[in-house]
Amino acid sequence: MNQTDIQLNRSLNITDTDTNGGRENKAGGIVSGVKFNLFPRVTSSERETGIVRYRKVFMSNMNTSGETAYGACAGLSSPGNGGDSFYIAIGTHTDTQAEAEGLAWTGCGQLAADAYAGDTAIQVYFKGTDYNIPDGCLLIIRSGEDTETVRAVSASFNGNTATITLQSQIADSYIASETYAGVMLELGDLTPGFENVSVSSLTGQFDPSGMALYNAGTEHDTYSITFTSALSYTAAGAETGVLPSGTISSSYSPINEKTARPYFTIPAECFSGTFEAGNSISFDTRPASAGFWIKESVPAGCAHEPDNKTTIDWLID
Repeated sequence: MNQTDIQLNRSLNITDTDTNGGRENKAGGIVSGVKFNLFPRVTSSERETGIVRYRKVFMSNMNTSGETAYGACAGLSSPGNGGDSFYIAIGTHTDTQAEAEGLAWTGCGQLAADAYAGDTAIQVYFKGTDYNIPDGCLLIIRSGEDTETVRAVSASFNGNTATITLQSQIADSYIASETYAGVMLELGDLTPGFENVSVSSLTGQFDPSGMALYNAGTEHDTYSITFTSALSYTAAGAETGVLPSGTISSSYSPINEKTARPYFTIPAECFSGTFEAGNSISFDTRPASAGFWIKESVPAGCAHEPDNKTTIDWLID
């Protein structure tokens, strides 16, 4: 698996309302280094009155050889250089802003004191006291292009400064003014899957173990197959909509137009027995991706910062 196999995607709904977020847009890749590529420009009136914005991101495995992205993690590795604050939290494949507002938000801060190789604790200054640092969480420490990860034992705040005790010694030394530390969200393995297979037929059988799913093509959806005869069927996704028709005598691979890869493939061998018109099969698929949220909090009276930015780092095993 290559670095280019991992893609950060936007959600389908991008608004500043409760419906913001939802499912992944596999055609909505976020291009690194492009200004306003996730959050819009904060206007002067928004800086004057203050605003909180949410944007949903999906870490997506787009590897075309079917490889799994094991142990995926994502986190912020810079706190932003403006007066606003950025936070990050784990989401789901479908949650919206209305559900995200109550999440446990974490993020990134700057070292409050130099750290030295062999240290088992670090001090990190955050822009607020409301950053969640769970016991046992994974931290990323970044200084320029150099990074390392270490697991925390616990954290305690004194004002905005957190003293974080570590499970192991840090490998390198770091200058406080040049170094940031952020909590990584542990998202699990990024691989497609299916579940909740249901067959409604007295004499027809369906073996889902022969189905093929695809990193780039498979979506979060519920599909239904409805037989129009003993051989032929129609197909549709609850979210995707109507798909091409198929027959049990040939392989079926509807194409996801966003990625030019199939949503799934059902070989003819998956069908056995005798189907009849009106019989149905349904199943859920889950994509090779994981959703998370980023929140930008702009306090009232925030000063203009023309080059403000935060950095999303990701890791896989």
